[in-house]
Amino acid sequence: MIGRGIHLLILAGLLSAVGTAQATVYLPGEAPAASGMVAIGNHLVSPDTHPSIAGCGGSGLTSAGGDTLDSGRTYIYDHCAQADLTDGIANRGDTNFAMMIWDMTSAYDSMRLYTHQDHYGGGPINDGFTAQDVMEYSVWGSQDGDQFVMLSDVIGFDLVGGGAGLPTYTFAGTAPSVVYRGGSAEFHFVNAYTREYVFDTAYRYYGIRTSQVSLDAADADPEIDAIGAFSAADRCTLYPDDPSCRPIDTPAPGALGLLGLGLLGVGFTRRRKTRR
Repeated sequence: MIGRGIHLLILAGLLSAVGTAQATVYLPGEAPAASGMVAIGNHLVSPDTHPSIAGCGGSGLTSAGGDTLDSGRTYIYDHCAQADLTDGIANRGDTNFAMMIWDMTSAYDSMRLYTHQDHYGGGPINDGFTAQDVMEYSVWGSQDGDQFVMLSDVIGFDLVGGGAGLPTYTFAGTAPSVVYRGGSAEFHFVNAYTREYVFDTAYRYYGIRTSQVSLDAADADPEIDAIGAFSAADRCTLYPDDPSCRPIDTPAPGALGLLGLGLLGVGFTRRRKTRR
């Protein structure tokens, strides 16, 4: 029994090592140029159908600031007591509904969020205020522009998780596949901490409102330059040098050999027990 238990523990550890999930990749440089993007979303403002809705603190909702990647910005204030992200559902008409909304014209399952940074100009992040400010965005998806589900939220951070001045973040829902600390190739640190996502479902409408960490800091005024989208199937064709496109979960030959030995050991133990 002891021998069998040891073999099972070894096998469990090997299976765990082989099946590790891909974590967010943090890059010090900039996101590749958007020229290969399939779509840059149309930011919806009144009188558009399904327009963005400001929070109770006001807004700077403009089409020009969110329709194209131009270093402009569109934003809402979303740090009122009525803001509630915990249920992961937001429907137009709800008392707490506040969201910036983009129409991608078609459904896409991969998107890039071009953040607009007004409190960060490059360099290390050494204080909690800036650490939450560069991640003051939760991402929502919708098929009809009226009923949204939360896809990703930022719920915590480690100020030195990536080294001195390089915070790492904890996400609810889907974590970004890549976070480009340097922003975008077009506007550099104006778009600092640009991030990309790959979701299980394709959405036509993407919405942005505050993240939990920014709500907790009473500084929830997410500001966006633009949103880009493409299919996950095309992503690594467009950006083959992106580290997240490399197969990081493939076990080394040695690990596969050890896994085979573990399986052999379990089988041998079972045969010995049967013969007794």
